[in-house]
Amino acid sequence: MVQTLQRNSDHKTLFLISCLLFTCFFLFPKVSAVSSLDNLWLDFAIRQRAELNPPDDRIVVIDIDDASLNNMAPLAGGWPWPRAIHAEMVELLQQQKPAAIVFDILFADPDIYNPDSDQYFSEVLRQTNNVYLPILHLKTDADAMFPRLDQYPETLEVFPPSEVKQVSGPATSSDISKPMPPHASLVLPKAVDPKAWRLGTINFQIDPDGIGRRYSPVIRIDGWGLESLPAKVAYDLTGFRTEQNEVFLDWYGDEEPYKRLPYHQVYSQLTTTEPNAYPGSFKDKIIVIGSTAAGLHDIQATPISGTYPGVFILATAIDGFLSQRFLSELTFAQQLMLFALLYFILMLFLFMLENVLAALGALIAFISALFILSYWSLVEYAYQLPVVGWSVLYLFGAILFFSHRHLQQQKQAQKTVEVFSRFLDPKVVKILLEQGTADQALLGKSTRVTILFTDIREFTHLSEYRSATEIVDLLNQYFSRQVGVIFQHQGTLDKFIGDAIMAFWGEPVEDPNQEVSAINAALEMIEQMKKFRREFGLFDFDIGIGIHTGEVVVGAIGTPSRYDYTAIGDAVNLASRIEGLTKETGYRLLVSEQTRQACGDAFDFVLIGDYKVKGREELVTIYQPRRLCDES
Repeated sequence: MVQTLQRNSDHKTLFLISCLLFTCFFLFPKVSAVSSLDNLWLDFAIRQRAELNPPDDRIVVIDIDDASLNNMAPLAGGWPWPRAIHAEMVELLQQQKPAAIVFDILFADPDIYNPDSDQYFSEVLRQTNNVYLPILHLKTDADAMFPRLDQYPETLEVFPPSEVKQVSGPATSSDISKPMPPHASLVLPKAVDPKAWRLGTINFQIDPDGIGRRYSPVIRIDGWGLESLPAKVAYDLTGFRTEQNEVFLDWYGDEEPYKRLPYHQVYSQLTTTEPNAYPGSFKDKIIVIGSTAAGLHDIQATPISGTYPGVFILATAIDGFLSQRFLSELTFAQQLMLFALLYFILMLFLFMLENVLAALGALIAFISALFILSYWSLVEYAYQLPVVGWSVLYLFGAILFFSHRHLQQQKQAQKTVEVFSRFLDPKVVKILLEQGTADQALLGKSTRVTILFTDIREFTHLSEYRSATEIVDLLNQYFSRQVGVIFQHQGTLDKFIGDAIMAFWGEPVEDPNQEVSAINAALEMIEQMKKFRREFGLFDFDIGIGIHTGEVVVGAIGTPSRYDYTAIGDAVNLASRIEGLTKETGYRLLVSEQTRQACGDAFDFVLIGDYKVKGREELVTIYQPRRLCDES
């Protein structure tokens, strides 16, 4: 009965908690603190994956580092260098037939003091078909002040909305076709003749936590598109474009995953008189020219480092688009299904575990397994699982569930104490609660117990010359003493029946010597009766006690709102009949044959005889302990 009520309460609570958690699941992606925690964990796993992830050895970085700025100063002066330096570098590199030369330098402003240098750079670029320049799209609140996309030079490749869908996957809700292209603020290589342009955007997606993780194959501007530089290079080399709107970069190696050559060193050796300088070093290579110099501030925060050079970000993106290897994440629907499945498994285990410590251990093991799964799926298969947010929800749900269960158990324990305290010594009740057997004790079961009935003799005569108040007061004091004796001998008080008491031994606390305990209690009850009689001058006050051992049904009997812990069965009736024989035989204490046999040598018994009792065909053999033969 109690367990059923507890289970029903747990089911209702679990349903309410589930509703709350799934509501939070839908809201969590909008909570930046949760996303940041997920990103911290995923970035850790990404770094572990990067160490095992070999980069494409075709990619080489020519680095304008601090040493290059210093060593090139006598020839090129301060930064920015004359574009003729880059023109000469491109000419020298082209002799080795590289697959592509990609600049990570914005040639945004013409050199008004040295226009011939810009013209030379443009002439060199016009003679190539594999040199790429970067552009930037700047988001502003005053886009209308800038040209429309169709007003920029024709060599700026712009995808209309219909082609954007084909280039980078399905359109989003923001892809709205307009009769006219949108205005946009673009940083273009104005130092280079537009006829020599081969352009792509280098806009790196920065997440709300300030770390860049994503790249868009096509930058969308009101449904129109500009292809990113990594995607364009990869398409020209492989003929393949990704169908995704944006990709999570898969990182490689450490903070310098690609072969890095200082600009000044390459320039010096390529311009040397030695014809075999860098022989074949750049054949079929993808050369990325950019800067790691501290003074040029081309750094970004990435999962690999908080100060990751932009040139290596561009190289990483090119590597990803070439191999079409990116980090993946489950769709929201897939995440919801996986979250629900794991939640069901977790709650199934927690629901079955009654012990809080065991449940805590299971929860810790489950969340640990979840992090291992996330780590393994990302490191081995490039799948990102946002388990930190999920773990917070699982932990929150488990806390709510067990907090409710604890409160319910506290209430139930209090209720159990209230129920059993009427029948048992409080010390015994405490033992039942510590053993966790109190609820089981209330369940009905067939068992062997020793039943004691005691009744006051001539109680009707006693009440004739006393008021009702006096009678009640006398009975309460008498019962209080006798119940104390029963509890002292670990007996269970069943009920009061008028001026009679029913008790039994053997349940709910197991007592292998229940018969001996019952007789010892009966002997002390007789002594208490004698003391009570002397104290109150009730010289005609006497009692009879009958004891029998047999099979009964013991449990909580009644309704959920009101029930008693009691024993029922033929053995109870026989104990009552034996108590009735005390009036007929004149003895205060009588026990049955079954009780006598179970006591062994604990007492000396005197055979009283075989008697016929109401409701039984067979005669009942009764005994009295020998030391009670001489009554006082």
